[in-house]
Amino acid sequence: MKKYVLIIISLLIISCKRETSTTDKKTDSIIISEQSANTTQVDSQNLKIDQDTLKTPVNAKIEVKNGEIVKVVDGEKLPLLIDEKFTDKNQKLIIKIRNYEKPNLNASILPKNNNMNIRFNQIRTPDGKFDGPFGREITYKIPGTGEVWLIIGKNLMADGDFEGEFSVRIE
Repeated sequence: MKKYVLIIISLLIISCKRETSTTDKKTDSIIISEQSANTTQVDSQNLKIDQDTLKTPVNAKIEVKNGEIVKVVDGEKLPLLIDEKFTDKNQKLIIKIRNYEKPNLNASILPKNNNMNIRFNQIRTPDGKFDGPFGREITYKIPGTGEVWLIIGKNLMADGDFEGEFSVRIE
């Protein structure tokens, strides 16, 4: 009887010392390094929208292909507010701003549901370079003039609703 008790006690001690392995790991396809020196943090809770100064692009060119919504707007029409809706968790929005001539770009994502999982994934500058990821707000120094892309999609490192309505404010 003593042998059985010693065996059971030793098994309990060994099983308590064993580390549990986590199999539920989240991965992101984007490697995050240091945040670019061109960006500054802005709090989305304190953003105020002045509806009188915003213009909705009436003649924006819109393409939808394989879950990508591509909107082309003219940089001379800034500031503007773009309303959009994601109906699938794999959708992304690409806003191509042609003729962008300002030295800095300020943009923010304003979701109707604050629990929506959405962010600026990347920015493409006129010199063809990509930078990102960012949060829901971006202030970026633009080198030169030309076409700037804002790529908006879900944040693979966070939880939340993937579908819903949102607006993008660009200045």
